[in-house]
Amino acid sequence: MEIKAKFWIENKGEVVLGAGKVGLLQAVDRLGSIQQAADEFGMSYRHAWGAIRKIENRAGFNIVDTKLGGKEGGGARLTPKGKAFVDRVDFLLTDLHRMVEKRFKQKTEKHSLR
Repeated sequence: MEIKAKFWIENKGEVVLGAGKVGLLQAVDRLGSIQQAADEFGMSYRHAWGAIRKIENRAGFNIVDTKLGGKEGGGARLTPKGKAFVDRVDFLLTDLHRMVEKRFKQKTEKHSLR
């Protein structure tokens, strides 16, 4: 048996960022491309770009810095502030999930759910 939990960050009652979008933003930064990150997550470029814009609008700052294509090619990376925010949210969400799993296991072992 396992426990599942979902956590997210809100601003003024609107969801800004949760685990799924953290993964998307990390993929954008790692791959240097919104298109490649979208492909990795099985979504269209349009959907990924819309999600990023929504995150930025709700957060109130730019998270992704894009560079138009050309001779040297385009690309996308997280802004320094965006990277710090995504890293902080990822750390928090990971820590929360570990805590929930640990507490569930402690209670399960203590009460022996067989």
